[in-house]
Formats: sequence, C-alpha cells, structure tokens
Amino acid sequence: MTAWPTRPAVAIFTKHPTDASPGLRPGRRVDAALAKADPATGKALPLLACPYAALLFGETSDAPPPVDGLVLAGEQHVVKPGEGDLLVLMLVRRRAELTHDAFRDRWLYGHAPFGLRTSASGYRQLHPARPPGPDGFDGAGLVFFRDLAHMTSARAAPAIARDATRDEMAFIDHGRSMLAMFRFD
Repeated sequence: MTAWPTRPAVAIFTKHPTDASPGLRPGRRVDAALAKADPATGKALPLLACPYAALLFGETSDAPPPVDGLVLAGEQHVVKPGEGDLLVLMLVRRRAELTHDAFRDRWLYGHAPFGLRTSASGYRQLHPARPPGPDGFDGAGLVFFRDLAHMTSARAAPAIARDATRDEMAFIDHGRSMLAMFRFD
C-alpha cells in the first residue's frame, strides 16, 4: 500500500460568498457542465446538484461551521502535489454495501493511482476525521487545474473519462455524490 503525504485540511461550503478566515483560500463555484458518463453505456451518471456558491479551503481543522452550509474537516492525502486556480471537487458517498473503512481503503489505495496518471496540476483526497452520519459525505476528491482548457483536456483523456469513472462505479454512489467546480481568486 502506498502512503501518500498527509496533512490536516478543511473544506467549508457556503450558499453565499463569505470572507475567508486567515489560512483559508476562498473560491467561487463555476457553473459549467461537469457530467460523468457510464463508460459502458454512455449514459450520464446521476449526480446531486451543488447548492454551494463558495468554498473556503485550507490546511487547518479549527474553522467555524457555516450557518448555511457544510464543513468537511479531516486528513488530506496529497496523491499528486500541486495547485491551480480551478478546482474540480467531488463530494463522495460510498455504495451502500461498503463500510466507511472499506470505502476509505478502496478509494485511497485502489483509486488514488488514477490521480497520478491525470495531467491535472494536483490531486488530493480529503477524508473526514470521523465516519459521516447518514446525510454526511465519506470524503472529497480535489483535482486542481490551471484553467478551463486544461480541465477540459484532462477530463477527456480515456484514462480518466473511461477507466477512472469505471473504477469509481465499484465503490462510489454517484446518485448520492456531488460534482462541482470552484475558481480561486
């Protein structure tokens, strides 16, 4: 098993733009088509709509929860170091037949190598400090890009559009997960 470098992290999602606390990088949601398709059928995978307008992201774990949003705090696994001005983020929930720990191991050790194969600027996984409740998320995948053109070409590569998505379907419940893009200023 590969041990990726880890550090604390928090992702704070709000429905309204907000001032960033020190140490948090603010981002605004970008409304762009980010559909994922089943590689076998070509049909769009069902993903939840993102209700959050803003993201505050940073390497801290003591951020206050937003009044109108979600906080995901825990451990960040840096699979592919790097940053970018654009972030494609997937808030993921596990398939019902998996325990949180089984999901975590499958995602971190089985799926993470796809992040090394992408041309993205960086890839990380954020795992919550505690297993989520019934309405919580099992984690967040963070993929950084330079700009929209970089994001479009990287997501279209067969290793991502076909192979990584096929792999995700074995452990991620797409119908209960959310995909969104944020731009950092």
